[in-house]
Amino acid sequence: MYWSDRIHMTNGRKVSVTQSALEKKLASSSGPSSHLPALTGIRFFAIFHIFLHHLWAIFHYYSGKSEATQGLFMGLNDAPQSLMVFMSNGWVSTSLFFLLSGFILAYLYWDEEGQFTTSKRRFWVLRFARIYPIHLFVLAILIALKLPTYLNENQPTDLLISSAVGSAALVQAWVPQWIPVWSWPTWTISVMIFLYLIMPYLIGLLNRLSHRQQVTTLVAMPFVSILPTVVYAVITTSDPSWNMDRDLFFSDFPIFWVPYFVAGLLMTRVFSLNRFRAIERTPSWFAWGDLAFLMVLSIALMPDIEQPFLFFIRQGVLMPLYMLFILDLARGKGFMAKVFALPGTGFLGETGFSMFIWQPVVLAGAFISLLHFPAIAPYQVWLAITALMILAIPSTYLLEKPLARLVRKRYLD
Repeated sequence: MYWSDRIHMTNGRKVSVTQSALEKKLASSSGPSSHLPALTGIRFFAIFHIFLHHLWAIFHYYSGKSEATQGLFMGLNDAPQSLMVFMSNGWVSTSLFFLLSGFILAYLYWDEEGQFTTSKRRFWVLRFARIYPIHLFVLAILIALKLPTYLNENQPTDLLISSAVGSAALVQAWVPQWIPVWSWPTWTISVMIFLYLIMPYLIGLLNRLSHRQQVTTLVAMPFVSILPTVVYAVITTSDPSWNMDRDLFFSDFPIFWVPYFVAGLLMTRVFSLNRFRAIERTPSWFAWGDLAFLMVLSIALMPDIEQPFLFFIRQGVLMPLYMLFILDLARGKGFMAKVFALPGTGFLGETGFSMFIWQPVVLAGAFISLLHFPAIAPYQVWLAITALMILAIPSTYLLEKPLARLVRKRYLD
């Protein structure tokens, strides 16, 4: 989901594949450079949509179900129906991250000669330095907030311990029972950790393909992605009763998101987009990516999407739409490329990871605050949104980035 490097492109000459030569080349390049602001901007809006989805889920499944949750996020009672549908379908924005992450990382690290532009060790340290320190810090706060409640509910000790260890290591997406215990939203980061680990090897494999084979593979990815959903549909036909672990497995299992990530990687090769080549820009007020965005928006506004159709849309239908959308955002084409590149969107996009990582704390805080201050119930939605931004912005620049610099200095410099 997350990339730490600022997105730049340089139209320099051919680059040596060695680490030191590459870094000197990038540092001394005098050619014109620019960034891809729309891709940073879209990240904020997608994460915010996912957060709204989590607010809706808490309201839908918990509000009024017990005395302790009476009035939880009750401000949503007066929200327009179309907004509630849009919030309930926040899962459409999750798919964007895995495709977008593959695209950005390939744009940064897969050069024109087909080489991975850094060592595997350096790549992994750079990625993990931005994730694990702040993740462990926030997880410690979250455990302190939730543990008393779990102990009062007599939750199994072995589950609490194993899920805490798994969540700390960011491997919880591999075990469905662990996902909802401590840090529910970070299953996506757990998936990204796996994708980071295999990315250098994926690039090595994909680089062996001819251009025609790469195109064929890219076209095949939506069909490959949808195969687990076919299995899910068969299973639920014979057993239609809802099973949380089964749904979490087919929704969150890391291997099932590899096709999205591979599609993102291949887009940079098939369409010759990387930071070593100037992107040909043809500014316009409308592009096919705008139409793709409108189609995604129409899906997000469809009420009562049931399983297995939800998974068919999420794993298959959205992929080609997001491909088209990302391509035009990268090229700066169309109205939405202008919208997501407006001043301030880049700054907000930089806070994306911190927004994601602090969500569980804000949601846990909503339960606790309602218990002690029930009068805030009508204002909880706005308080939650405000709290998330108050936490995410300083966290990005005072915790996340400084901690990442310390890790880089310790292990790379």
